[in-house]
Amino acid sequence: MKTPLLAALGAAVVLVSPVALAQKTAPKAATPAPAPTPVAGVTVATPAVVPPNARPAPIEDLRFVGDQPQRQDPYEFERHGVAAAQAGELGRARDLFQKSWDVAELPTAAFNLACVDVREGKKDAAFKQLDRAVGVGLDDERLLMTDTDLAPIRDDPRFATILASARKNRADGDAAVVKEGIFVAPTGAPRAILLLLHDASSDPLTVSGPFTDAARQRGLFVAAPRGPARAGRKRFGWGSTERAFAAVDAAVEEARRRAGALPVIVVGLGRGGALAYTLASRRPAGIVAAGSVGGPFDPNATAAAPGAQNPVAAMKRMRLFLGVQSEAPTTIVSAFRRGRDLLNQAGLQPVYKEWPGTGTGLPADAAKAVKEILDSLTGAG
Repeated sequence: MKTPLLAALGAAVVLVSPVALAQKTAPKAATPAPAPTPVAGVTVATPAVVPPNARPAPIEDLRFVGDQPQRQDPYEFERHGVAAAQAGELGRARDLFQKSWDVAELPTAAFNLACVDVREGKKDAAFKQLDRAVGVGLDDERLLMTDTDLAPIRDDPRFATILASARKNRADGDAAVVKEGIFVAPTGAPRAILLLLHDASSDPLTVSGPFTDAARQRGLFVAAPRGPARAGRKRFGWGSTERAFAAVDAAVEEARRRAGALPVIVVGLGRGGALAYTLASRRPAGIVAAGSVGGPFDPNATAAAPGAQNPVAAMKRMRLFLGVQSEAPTTIVSAFRRGRDLLNQAGLQPVYKEWPGTGTGLPADAAKAVKEILDSLTGAG
């Protein structure tokens, strides 16, 4: 059975915990950074020096808020299903995993149903669920080989077939990052790459559609990779942090092959937004700006880039944007405000917007929001 955190691994970015960060050696006092050099027409901000001890309370993972699923969120159903299974409530766990499957056909939902079947001695039913899981993209061979619930069926010849399918899914997913991504050149000579990262259970077209025309008019080369993991039949996620970074590297390499060695502006929606900020803080080379819409960022829960003095030091030369709909779920809005405050306390000043609306993505007036995002991240505003 997947743990609550791993239950969303196919679509979420796993961040280093605040506890682990607190155990690291305290950073040395920061020294003033040199003024940034303008790059290819993109204005780079120079915020104040990052205070070394700015560490307010961490932000909780929004998938873990509350005791009952509050929305038709497949990851919420799955999380509560895992909790029920761990408590020995297999009937309730089955119902919750089935709801997760019915809402989004998550590969992990079918996987967890297989785990319940094995616990109940239903070997054939378990293999039917595993067939469904790999059929919609389960690609975690290590999970299949290490989850203790599946130990009683690993000697069955059918299990080798499941492993082979998972292995193929992973190879296909990694290859699809660029092959099924969207790459669009601007109307004139490109001056930067706009890297767009979709939400969990989403796709490149959904994230790139609202941005493409405005980006092309600004001379931005659009690169919207497909997440390497599957999160349903036609929806995709990012997998582990390392796998997500590898996907981003492949997309940037392809964009630079087409457009040249240009600076990168990274913007993401939902969990793609959280990934954008994680990327900027841990892999900042070449990134001049980062934006997140609907994906809260907690610098306390993100490992620092190698050589950085703290988790946000790597972003001190970047322009930053955070945006959320003002009537989105309270936990998300609160997390955004706290993330903004953490960045401000650390000496960074992200442009922060709360738009009218109740969703977790771009607001109804997406064109206006895109203009605000791109203006702030390119220095045109």
